[in-house]
Amino acid sequence: MTTQRRVASIVCGGLALLESGCATKDFVQEQLSASESKLTQQMSTTESDLSQRATQQETRLRETADRVGEARQAVDVADQRLNGLDLRVGELGARASGAETRADQATAAARDAEARLSQRLAARNRYRLLDTKAVYFDSARIEIRNQDVDELDAVAKALLADPNAILELQGFADSRGGDHYNRELARDRVEAVMRYLVQRHGIELRQIREITMGKVALGTGEKATPETFARARRVDLRLLAPWSSWEDSLSQVDRPAPEPTAVAEPRGPATMSALPPVEAQPRGGVPEFLKSITPTDLGGAQR
Repeated sequence: MTTQRRVASIVCGGLALLESGCATKDFVQEQLSASESKLTQQMSTTESDLSQRATQQETRLRETADRVGEARQAVDVADQRLNGLDLRVGELGARASGAETRADQATAAARDAEARLSQRLAARNRYRLLDTKAVYFDSARIEIRNQDVDELDAVAKALLADPNAILELQGFADSRGGDHYNRELARDRVEAVMRYLVQRHGIELRQIREITMGKVALGTGEKATPETFARARRVDLRLLAPWSSWEDSLSQVDRPAPEPTAVAEPRGPATMSALPPVEAQPRGGVPEFLKSITPTDLGGAQR
């Protein structure tokens, strides 16, 4: 009995164990299924979350790329503007350099003009001898001879062509007679030449300077012949012009000729023979300004 009971108890215990084992397996399966479901849900949730994050990140990246593109465009526009500014700065620099160059040239021209003006002012009383002529007189006479009229007309043309020109008249007489007589005769011959120039051509008295030299003494070894006396009875005409006026005439020659737009009055040439013709005033009548001439104007105070 005891053995059977033991066997029976053993059998019953094994069955109980088998039942218990089956129950544990089911429980494990249930737990595994539940864990698998949770893991699946978690994985789905994680995958969905990751997908959303990836989408958001992609959107952000696209937005960033768009912003980068806009920034690049803005940078390109800024570069273009900077290039334009560089060009403008270069142009302004070139203009400033040109203006500076022109200012330097203007300054140099002003200095040159100032130097020329100073030089002209310093040399305003300096004269240059342009030409020398002479008119001759008969013995003891003061009348101008017909053969000497052309010489006086040429001198008058030179004086009219250059208002700054000066005519110096030196009167002489031959060695015969006393000193006082010869001085008076030489003075009258100078005045005869002055009257001709003033009355015939309207020459201003300010352009004429008279010097009474008196008689011409015979030189060493020179004989008193009619030819020697004839050469002594004369008035020398010395045409003088300021250096500045002469320089102006040279500068006019050096300059290129301008376009012919209007007829310009001729300037004074360097010699009498090259002067343009000037119409002579009529012989009849005396110009108005001659009525105011006094002996002092004619050099009477110097005699």
